[in-house]
Amino acid sequence: MGPMCEQGPGDGGMHGGRPCCKRAGGAGRGALVEPAALAALLNKAGHGYDLRREIREITGGELEVDAGGLYRVLRRMEEEGFVTSAWAESDSAPQRRDYALTAEGRDLAEDWVAHLRERERLSGLLADALSSALKAEAAHHEETIDE
Repeated sequence: MGPMCEQGPGDGGMHGGRPCCKRAGGAGRGALVEPAALAALLNKAGHGYDLRREIREITGGELEVDAGGLYRVLRRMEEEGFVTSAWAESDSAPQRRDYALTAEGRDLAEDWVAHLRERERLSGLLADALSSALKAEAAHHEETIDE
């Protein structure tokens, strides 16, 4: 595998013309909305607020996704064929859109697993490199003070 999901399982990690890791945009927790939505949809289909609750549950409350960001990701994934949606009719509740994962969405989830595992590995390497460099720099600093 090349650097950070240049290739992934199956079709080289390319869905909708972009590698899985390039789809969510940016870094930080916002970049995790797509894989979080996929994980929630793999557990059960539902509307956005159900999916937000599921994401909170499966991450032990560590990841709180913005409703607007989640809906934007769901709409984009629907346009690209990774999820389907249908209006759910209810006499007592407002109309809502329920989302479900497609077979292509499951493939995308597999690509995300490979990408996130590689990202985890690289993050560990970088954390180790930074830690070693900080220790070496501190030791060098102490040596120059002692001289």
